[in-house]
Amino acid sequence: MWSTSKYLLLAAVVVCLSACFRLYSQLSSLNISTLIHHQFKARAPPPTISFYKPSLQWPPAACHGTLSCKPPIPSNFTIHGIWPQDRNDEPIPPYNKNNPCTPKTPTPPTNLPIKLRPIEVYLMSEWPNLTDGLNLTANYQFWEYEWKKHGTCSDYPDDPLTYFKSAVKLRLGISTIVRFGRQTSWTVKQVADEVFDVLKAYPEIACNLNPRGTQKQLWEIRLCYDRPNPRQTPHILINCTHILHVRKGKIIGPCKSLSDTIFFP
Repeated sequence: MWSTSKYLLLAAVVVCLSACFRLYSQLSSLNISTLIHHQFKARAPPPTISFYKPSLQWPPAACHGTLSCKPPIPSNFTIHGIWPQDRNDEPIPPYNKNNPCTPKTPTPPTNLPIKLRPIEVYLMSEWPNLTDGLNLTANYQFWEYEWKKHGTCSDYPDDPLTYFKSAVKLRLGISTIVRFGRQTSWTVKQVADEVFDVLKAYPEIACNLNPRGTQKQLWEIRLCYDRPNPRQTPHILINCTHILHVRKGKIIGPCKSLSDTIFFP
């Protein structure tokens, strides 16, 4: 005859097997492969830079649109930014330490006042913060924002001087962008054709609205440059992918057609 201890042991085994069976039944009702996939899913590699897009804004339109600017308002195209783009013409996202775009540690934005001092005078002229262009603090706030959003995942994450200097160099190398006079109206296509006639490459055109929302304005002309070889900066002008600003297949901004008329204030 079995001893009491043997009966207790058998009962424990039965209870354990029953619990395991219930657990198996519960897990079987779930998609185990999906759970494992989500738990151990490899991080998607960061997008690769295909080209750079310097964005040149027309200050009278920017300041007669969404911005509130202190005078003097420049009467020449100024730099908004230089943006690394992927092959689908989507912007490269900012640096993320949890899924870094580069093995290099990007320069912190707070270090820019030291790094950019050699070209401060050029930046204030060609890349001003239009809201208060003579205020050095306001300018650095603008440059720090552009650096954090676009520069940290460029080809120069630890070299902001080269990043900013590359945009200034490109801007200073273009004496003429459009030849038509102010206070005139053109279609988006006419503006794009004019830039092509001058620079031999098609741009991307961005529009905004005047404060009353009654008139579309020529706000920005964005150019595209092929990604350079290592130790170089962008210098080969190419056709932009789209003439109007497109994100994820949708046109962004008030201009929806190449036939839209825009005012050059």
